[in-house]
Amino acid sequence: MTNVVLVHGAWHGGWCYRECARALRSRGHTVFTPSFSGNAEHRHRAHHSITLEDHIRDILGVFEAEEIDDAVLVGHSYGGMVITGVADRIPDKIRHLVYLDAFVPENGDSLNDLLPRALAPEAALAFLNGFRGSAAEHHSMMTSPIPAALFGVKPENQAWVDRRCHPQSLATFEMPLLLGGAASRLHKLYILADAWDPSPFRHFAAKLTEAPGWKVVNLPCGHDVMVDMPLELAELIMTVV
Repeated sequence: MTNVVLVHGAWHGGWCYRECARALRSRGHTVFTPSFSGNAEHRHRAHHSITLEDHIRDILGVFEAEEIDDAVLVGHSYGGMVITGVADRIPDKIRHLVYLDAFVPENGDSLNDLLPRALAPEAALAFLNGFRGSAAEHHSMMTSPIPAALFGVKPENQAWVDRRCHPQSLATFEMPLLLGGAASRLHKLYILADAWDPSPFRHFAAKLTEAPGWKVVNLPCGHDVMVDMPLELAELIMTVV
């Protein structure tokens, strides 16, 4: 059986993979659902100084502490930035990368750099404004979660997602990712959630459709695939396991 590491996106935590992880574990796989520094159960340590590098080190720490090898590494949304950084440093421990409606950075990219390339200017500005948190409430340089409804999450799941998401450091979106290219040989799956807009992730799916080493698959749902279609997501992950 295979190790599967499920990495969440901005404002979320490992909790969002609950049903998907359960399905994978029922097939006998070992599944890890860590939460980033400052997120979810680590919310009490949230601080504007937390960066993308901290989140990369969070996941590297899981690989080291749990002695994970030959893993399928999945990253949702902002988590695509994180798993790219992780894979660049420990490619020998990863069997397959799965980008789940996620950003796919190249050397020197930050998330804020990628948004204007992935969306028309008006849509990119609206997307950015969606997570410019309230300085008075969140102590400046923190970003408030975008409501689940704007991500096309099913109405019955929106309240569950919204009450669990918490502000995240703006620095995590501003920090550029420096890559050495060590993960270029890894096979990669891109899963596009194609039932919501304006989505910056259509840009990446289109770009990668014909790229060597990539496979692109569409799912008819909103951005939080692991919440709205957890069993279907587990089945897709099984195809690379």
